[in-house]
Amino acid sequence: MNTLTVTYKNGIQFEAATERHKVLVDLPVDKGGRDEGMSPPELFIASLGTCIGVYVVRYCQNAKIDAQECSISLDWRLSDDKRSIAAVEAKIHLPHAEPGPRARAVLEAARSCLIHNTLHGDLNIDVSLDASP
Repeated sequence: MNTLTVTYKNGIQFEAATERHKVLVDLPVDKGGRDEGMSPPELFIASLGTCIGVYVVRYCQNAKIDAQECSISLDWRLSDDKRSIAAVEAKIHLPHAEPGPRARAVLEAARSCLIHNTLHGDLNIDVSLDASP
């Protein structure tokens, strides 16, 4: 299993860390944070977008499609009760390429990314509490 540790820093900030990298997560000021990092939902959506980007760029590189300055724009909305993300729209922009007949394959590459597959699969999340000092 891979490991990532999330540690409370101060205010409402957390640091997500692996052995090699760290990301600061915070909330906007109007939600009690200091707005010094992405919020958890933004980080979640960023994870999906970057994963899509990796798969699209790799496909484009293999297919000799120019992926320079490729960008993925993601819009999302919350559910009516504000307890979950209800919908995400991801739009891939390839400013220096016209994939033509390979457009369908570019989209298939995007939809085959690990995070996309995880969200559509049977993810098992087990949460437990270790209250020992």
